[in-house]
Amino acid sequence: MICRSSVIAGLRIPAVIAVLLVVSSGCSYPRPVRTYEYVTRYERMTDQYDPLISLVYVPHATSLARYRGIIVGGMSVGNQWVESPTEALGYATFFRVVLRRELARLGKFEFVSLDKDCQERDESLEGLLVMDGMITKFDMGSGLMRYMSFFLWFLQSGATDLQIEGRLTEADSGKLVLEFIDRRRHLGNTPFGPNPDNFGHDFAMSVTARETAQCMAKFVEKVYEELPSVVLEEPAGQSDEAEL
Repeated sequence: MICRSSVIAGLRIPAVIAVLLVVSSGCSYPRPVRTYEYVTRYERMTDQYDPLISLVYVPHATSLARYRGIIVGGMSVGNQWVESPTEALGYATFFRVVLRRELARLGKFEFVSLDKDCQERDESLEGLLVMDGMITKFDMGSGLMRYMSFFLWFLQSGATDLQIEGRLTEADSGKLVLEFIDRRRHLGNTPFGPNPDNFGHDFAMSVTARETAQCMAKFVEKVYEELPSVVLEEPAGQSDEAEL
């Protein structure tokens, strides 16, 4: 007969391997940091759409289908939790470009444009949405620690840390359509082994910013036909202490 303990041990090995594969490729979704630099009323936001987007506030139910286009506007950089403002500003531009591309790929709007392009192409602001925001947490992490985290998975060290806060408003009236916060960390390894690209200075943060833009576009696709009001009556239960 096969010993019961041997069977249990045999089941545990694949489980451990599965855990290793999951944690090596990315990180668990962290709770947003309260910075009070862009979003100031955190208690009205909900995590209903996590992990596509960390927190959302929608004051009034609407449909994004009623808008003909989106202008991906400016993206500034905060001060409190930003490791390198100059680098963060570069990634703000990178995020905007990727977000424009991902939103355009949805095929839901007549056009998706960066702010300067829109001014040249379209004089009327009617039926347009503007998305602007701020990078409020930015940490490039450590390539060496990310690489080593594949072997020492319990450390989860060296991950990038990026938080973007923003809003969608109507271009002509300035009316708020939604407000959002999204925070992501990434280890940059593959599910099958440590990634030597992690030693490149920009690799993991580029992956993080691209993933943020892609998830934002998926969120827009998800709520395109119907964006219900999501307002919390009670605080979201997050600590006021910033998460490092």
